[in-house]
Amino acid sequence: MGLWDRMRRIARSRRDGDAEGWRDRIDETVRDQQATLAQLRRSLADLATNRRRVELQLGRLRQQTADLDAEAQRLVAAGNDDGARAALARKVTLDKAVADLAGRHESLLADEQRLTATADQVQTQIEDFRIRKDTLIARESAASAKSQMHHAQRDHGDVARELDEVDRRTREAEATASAYDELTDVTDSTAWDRAFGGPVVEEGDGRGPQSLPQ
Repeated sequence: MGLWDRMRRIARSRRDGDAEGWRDRIDETVRDQQATLAQLRRSLADLATNRRRVELQLGRLRQQTADLDAEAQRLVAAGNDDGARAALARKVTLDKAVADLAGRHESLLADEQRLTATADQVQTQIEDFRIRKDTLIARESAASAKSQMHHAQRDHGDVARELDEVDRRTREAEATASAYDELTDVTDSTAWDRAFGGPVVEEGDGRGPQSLPQ
């Protein structure tokens, strides 16, 4: 599966509400890209090795053609035209080999440059995925923390309202208890009046219980 197919699958799964495990899917994509990058680098190493071999062979052939050219000139100067023609014939053959190797070298060099650019692009994608993943994790953590804060504030408000309600009920209960206490006092006074025929008075004023007839 290609990179963009995998990314489309990730996007589609997230649109479908499957947001669980997205980190694992991103890690899987990065691992696939790392494997691709490793393969590209092995291919680059092979191309570079072949290119250097061609360069060495080109160097030897060019030196040989230069030597044959110099030999042909010496032979001409020595009056050995047949020897000079033979040297030049060998030089022509080597020139063709040099041209073929030069074309192969250019092809290898072009392939190496293309693969280098592709490897650089894959490396950039891997780094971009990692940065975006880390950024998303940080944003996700911040959003989660903010959501938890809102939930905590909401819970705090609910608790505060519940405490206010409990306080209100407690005040009402206390007020009711105080009212019962007042009613109890009134009831006791009324019973005293019915029993003794008059209001309750303090002792010592001549109208207390001790002053009642025996």
